[in-house]
Amino acid sequence: MPENTVKKTNRVQQFFSPRRICAMAMLIALQIVLARFLGWQVSEGLRISFESIPVLIAGMWLGPVAGLIVGVISDVLGTVISGYGVYFVPLAITPIVNGVLPPLIFRYVFKNNVNVVKCAVTLVITQLIASMLLGTYALTWYYSLFVPNKDNAFTVLFIARLTKLATIAADTVIVTILHMSMYKKVIRPMFAERRKA
Repeated sequence: MPENTVKKTNRVQQFFSPRRICAMAMLIALQIVLARFLGWQVSEGLRISFESIPVLIAGMWLGPVAGLIVGVISDVLGTVISGYGVYFVPLAITPIVNGVLPPLIFRYVFKNNVNVVKCAVTLVITQLIASMLLGTYALTWYYSLFVPNKDNAFTVLFIARLTKLATIAADTVIVTILHMSMYKKVIRPMFAERRKA
């Protein structure tokens, strides 16, 4: 077997190690509980919950691919469990960006030299892009296709969703505390030891 193929196989096996799969599964389950059972549906276009936290953590602790996987699977399963009907793929953009963008910013912008301020700024920027901009645009698109006679202007939905800024602030505080207190001491060594084993 060529050396490149062996290296790729080893990387895939390391990525899908039992420990990483269990971590992703727990974060998916936590996201579904926070989004579908502990969230508050204020209106059709606004749900107040802490559903972004597990997806943000998945990306920051396990990498962008894991963040993507956790974001997509939790979104699909959550929609099925909730019985919302038609699954609209563009609405998955919010959890995808939440899972993928923070680890990329950490790696390529901050060169993995992350402090409290850099972590908080990354989380705020990510959630503003994911939820307030792309999420609102996806909802606008969804309403124009599936909800006739609904005022689906981007500006109207954006203004209605401004209360999400409070949730974004809370998510940022919680995830920053978790990341800064646990990642270097607990999470990184746990997965580093697994890679060496």
